[in-house]
Order: sequence, then C-alpha cells, then structure tokens
Amino acid sequence: MTVHWITFLLTSTAIVLAGIKLASFGEAIGARSRIGQGWIGLLFLATITSIPELTTTVTGATIGVPNIALGNALGSNLFNIAIIVVMDIFLLGRGPFLSLVKPYHAASGGIAILLTVLVMLGITVAPNAVILGVNPVSFIILFTYVAGVFLLYRIEKRDGGAAEGTKETMGLRRAIVGFCFSGGVIIVSGVFLIHASKAIAENTALSASFTGAILVAIATSLPELSTSIGALKIKAYDMIVGNLFGSNMFNILTVFVADVAFRRGAIFAGLKDGVTDQLILASLGIGITVIATTAIVYRSRRRVLGMGVDAALLLTAYLLGTYLIIYRGINI
Repeated sequence: MTVHWITFLLTSTAIVLAGIKLASFGEAIGARSRIGQGWIGLLFLATITSIPELTTTVTGATIGVPNIALGNALGSNLFNIAIIVVMDIFLLGRGPFLSLVKPYHAASGGIAILLTVLVMLGITVAPNAVILGVNPVSFIILFTYVAGVFLLYRIEKRDGGAAEGTKETMGLRRAIVGFCFSGGVIIVSGVFLIHASKAIAENTALSASFTGAILVAIATSLPELSTSIGALKIKAYDMIVGNLFGSNMFNILTVFVADVAFRRGAIFAGLKDGVTDQLILASLGIGITVIATTAIVYRSRRRVLGMGVDAALLLTAYLLGTYLIIYRGINI
C-alpha cells in the first residue's frame, strides 16, 4: 500500500512539473508558428493530457467492464470543467476567468456537448447494433470529432488570431523538443498514476464510488490541471479553455476506441444495469458544460465570495454532481 502512495505522489509531482513546462512550450510554439493559443490547447495539449483517460477507458473495455470504461470518459469531463473554478480562484480577483477568454471557445464547448449527446443516443437507441464489430454511433462520434476539430481550426484562424502573451524568446526547435519531452513525461507518469490511484481505491475503506469520483478523477485530470496552472502563469487564458474543452472532446472520442477494444459486441450493449448511471454522468457533463459556455458568451463581471458568479455556479454544479455520483455508487 505504501508503494502505491509513493508512486502516486512521485508521478503526481512529475506531471505537475511537466505540465507547467508543457504550457510554456506550447505557447511558444503557437507564437512562433502563428497558431492561436486555443488551437494549441484544443488539439496538442488536449491530446497529450488526455492520454491517462484514454488508457483507463481502453483498459476498462479490454477487460470487459464497459461501465468503468464509459464512466471514466464521462466522469473525467466533470472535473475538467471544474478546473475553470480553480483558475478563477488563482486569478486572485483579476477575473472572472471566463471573461478573459475569447467567445469562440463556446463552439468547442458546444461540440463537446454534441459528442456527449451522441454517447447518450448510442446508449438508448439500438445499443446492440454493430458494423464491423462497432456500434454505428461510435463511428458517428469519430466523424463528428474529426469534423469538429477541422471546424474549430477554421474558427480559430478567423476569430482567434495568433498566440499572445509571449516575448518569443524561445526558438521553435527548442519549444518543440521541450514540448515533446514534457508530453512524454506526462504520458508515462500518467499511466503509472492511474494504476496507483486504482490500487489505492481498491485497498481503502472508502467506497469505490467515492474514490472513483474524487481520487481517480483527480488523477486522470491532473495533467489538464497542471498544464492549466502553467498556462495561467503566462496569461495564456485561451490555451487553458482550449485544453479543457479539447480534452472533453477527446475523452468522448475514446468511447470509439473503447468500442473497438470491447470484443463482446457493441460497448453500449454491455452496460446492462449501468445504463441509468451512464446517462446521469452524461447529463451532468452536459449541464456543467452548458454553464461554462453560457458564461463565456455572457461575460459577466459579477463576483460571489471573491470568485466570478459563473465559477460559483460551476463549483455548485460540480459538488452536487459529485454528491449524486457518490450517492448512487457510480464507478468511474
């Protein structure tokens, strides 16, 4: 048990340090290549920081526990949005955080919602249908993700502009090498972190739903959190939101990969008694994302207890959602 805690702490530290540097390297790449912060966060950072979720989701499908596979993908999206609250608090009154980002991020939030709706359709409409061993909805999820990324690239180029906030003191080659190295540290450490957190969850007196909702969710979302902190330090606010919404999009994409890995038919059909729980997780993810996207468009400057009113709403929604997960004993 002690070994698992040591592994958890060491890998967490490695992810935090690498995540902070990853943001700086990513911001430099965006500035040197004239790619916007949002795009860097949406595609590159989101893909790297979502590897732990991908690993857990595919592992769950491979060993024949589809509820854990989908629960991880859907549950991690809740914590990712909750990171916005952390960013708002870390601004120390200079926010609200969501008032500092460009409105076009509402589009990536909308696509994340659309992808989640597709998962709900896969669960409820013909879950047993298969094409080449995969549910047709999973193929639609793949197509929607690819089309969504392309659309967001067009929006970023039109409305986002080039990355800001850097003095461009770092060369492009150094930034790319540093980005790849930091990303590798996050990927490798993330895999060990997930195994350690799962082992701790199985060997504690806490309920599986509690450890899944708190410890494992934090473990899988730690790369997003650390990268967001690093981006906050250099005022790359658009990169943060691009990373968070992009990670949520990528997390839903992992459902397609999990369906391919699940060799007992369509993964949606394997949920059985867990259907209601998965629909609850999906609904919670949609609800909290709607709050975030609405706040981005509305751009309120009001505060509650030192944080933006939108952050306060997100925190309330996340806590209520976590309580419901624990109350129902949902494994994620």
